[in-house]
Amino acid sequence: MTFKDLTLFIINNLEGGYFHPEMLKDGRVTDPRYSTSGETMFGIDRLNGGSINTSDAGVQFWGLIDSANAKYTWRWNYFGGDLKDQLIGLVADMMQPVYSQYANSLLNADSINIMNKDDRLTFEFAYASWNGYTWFRYLANIFNNAIANGEKNYNNLSDLLVSARINSGNSLISQGGQKIQSIIYQLSPGYKKKG
Repeated sequence: MTFKDLTLFIINNLEGGYFHPEMLKDGRVTDPRYSTSGETMFGIDRLNGGSINTSDAGVQFWGLIDSANAKYTWRWNYFGGDLKDQLIGLVADMMQPVYSQYANSLLNADSINIMNKDDRLTFEFAYASWNGYTWFRYLANIFNNAIANGEKNYNNLSDLLVSARINSGNSLISQGGQKIQSIIYQLSPGYKKKG
């Protein structure tokens, strides 16, 4: 799978569409859990996204959203309509350097080699890029140790990463782990999509 394919899988299954705090003010969103959230799209946080937002792709990404007057015209969880494919491509361009940096600095060579041979493992670390450096490092340490101790079975390694999320002690990471557990089979070798 390409990184754009992984990004699309992440967006469709784990990260949603658009939210802006203006939606709470004008009634488009009434759920109080959103009261502490800033503007987000596809899991990218405009205020707290750091350098990904100031990258060339990040500037283009938010520029497209602003040019669409999204904060006033889009509904909650909107995927961008005609802009969707372009926005997803920009998110992939924003996140791939983060993923590469984390993987190259936190996974050892054996781990990278094994990860790159299984879409499930690559996906799990790609999504860890959305969770941030601390969580990527947490999963990388578990993965590196398992491989150093002789684990080479892709199914077991994938299950180990999902379990690490579920049992992390962080409610959001755990919730993500439960979602991953229910969708990861779609990335298994030989899986055929119905329809």
